[in-house]
Amino acid sequence: MKLRKDEKFKLILGLGNKDIKSAIDTALLYAHAGVRFFDFAPEIFIDFKKALKKAGFNTNDFTLCVSAAALGDIHGRKAKVSDVVCSGCGLCRGICPEGAMQIDKKTKKSSVEFKKCIGCGICKKTTSCYAISFEYANCEINALKQLVLNSKDDFNMPDMVEFHAFIPDKKQIISDFRDIISFFKGDISICINRKQFPIDETIELLCQMKSIYNAENHDGGFYVQADGASMNGGAADEDSTLDCILFAEELLKFSKSFGIKLIISGGTNINTPDMASRQFDDEDDFPIIAYGTYARKIVSNLSHSEALIRAKELFDKTCKIVERV
Repeated sequence: MKLRKDEKFKLILGLGNKDIKSAIDTALLYAHAGVRFFDFAPEIFIDFKKALKKAGFNTNDFTLCVSAAALGDIHGRKAKVSDVVCSGCGLCRGICPEGAMQIDKKTKKSSVEFKKCIGCGICKKTTSCYAISFEYANCEINALKQLVLNSKDDFNMPDMVEFHAFIPDKKQIISDFRDIISFFKGDISICINRKQFPIDETIELLCQMKSIYNAENHDGGFYVQADGASMNGGAADEDSTLDCILFAEELLKFSKSFGIKLIISGGTNINTPDMASRQFDDEDDFPIIAYGTYARKIVSNLSHSEALIRAKELFDKTCKIVERV
């Protein structure tokens, strides 16, 4: 496994985020803060690796993960707005954490900037807007396949693939998983949510996926990402981060039995390291903390120097907490 034993912090740039410039700018900021583990859409991978090299970093020091979603997973959806139903109130624009909602200057109605939308659903959930709906596709699996098949050397090959499997259809999960590991032979991370199935069914599903992975003679590592309050908008409260910690606790026995490293995500924020340290008292069991919307939110609309300070504070706190466990 390429992932270093001391890796503690993972930055999620958002599977739905196709805005290459904003994703790379945020990732480079966190790279300067010390982060070496990144997760993004397949379309970002090559450009980011080139940007790392141009910025003077040794790309071999980084673990670069590319995400793909099972058909129907919320991480693979996009919002859309009906211009017939939209009233032009503009509420959705003010609450979108990614700045994906735009107001048309002529019609004064909302529209979605596809490359920025991550499908979080905050726009609809907060406004209860009938004009907003969602469309699903597993186009990231196709984009991932093209990335892998077109890679002529290790420089253009991801170190890890994260498979988002937040759907109730186990057959679809297994089908899409088989598709991915048929062409990708490296490390794999399964992102699954505790709300999908009872814990015994979740573990049974993960055991089945691990067996399939092993049967394909993969030489990589198998990770499980316990997803809590997925894409919650970056709230900085303890309730938001509790779900993923409790889920990781439920998966701990399974992960120890199979020698699998746990990652936690969904609702992670500045409180997560302290809360996790109270639940995991063994450094070997302590999960990697994956930060998404919160990490992106705290550095947005700041000067570079101010943003770097905020990024470094989050990174340093995570590392110091784990070192004390």
